[in-house]
Amino acid sequence: MVSEELPLDPQILENTNLTMSEIKVYLALLRTGSTKIGTLTKEVGLHRSRVYDAVNKLSDKGLVSYLIMKNVKFFEASDPNNLVSYIEEEREKLDEKKNKIKKIIPELEKILSPCRSRSEARVFVGKEGFKAVRRDILRQKQNLYLIGGVGKEDKFLKYFFPSFNRMRIKNKIKWKVLYDHEVKGKKISRLELMEVKFLPKEFSTPAIINIYADRVVNILWEGDEPTCFMIINKNVANSYIKWFNLLWKYSE
Repeated sequence: MVSEELPLDPQILENTNLTMSEIKVYLALLRTGSTKIGTLTKEVGLHRSRVYDAVNKLSDKGLVSYLIMKNVKFFEASDPNNLVSYIEEEREKLDEKKNKIKKIIPELEKILSPCRSRSEARVFVGKEGFKAVRRDILRQKQNLYLIGGVGKEDKFLKYFFPSFNRMRIKNKIKWKVLYDHEVKGKKISRLELMEVKFLPKEFSTPAIINIYADRVVNILWEGDEPTCFMIINKNVANSYIKWFNLLWKYSE
């Protein structure tokens, strides 16, 4: 019998590297206890083949087990503490992959360098694209200039942003920001190694410009979906910094 006392939201587990189908199946099994595949399929509202696939993958991850009674297979969720073990194991795998990649970066750079043109343009889309730009700032280790900041990334990337900001401070990357007028008073405008001024109210815009190293990144926010347009050219970046300094001079 399904319990009505545990209204679990699948998004609770969205950061565990499980697919949404796996999350729905796992939570359903937590609610129902030992369950036949037919009952489970009705419970989660997915196609039978997707439920089977999710159950098999969860079993491989140690999150689901089964027992057989009267030649019928019943599935059940394992102890929720196994989720912690699974996440720790996934983190170890990622760390291992990261260390292997780090070792071959110099060789990869040797391949890339002769092919690079003096100017490049790149597009980064969505949350992961935005994170890629922020990680690039940490790699370049040069001061960041920002025009038209809307002060929302600490909320938009509530798990990623604190880590980014700690690494920025650790690498002594100064952040000089011309925020939109509406950002006044927000916590994000009072960070360490940050110098802030505010643009006049009539200059507020969803478009934001980031300048660092030889990069200029124009970021357009459509709701909570950013699109980042990066230009890599030292002369262009220097020109934008001149414009930044002019705006800085006449801002509050």
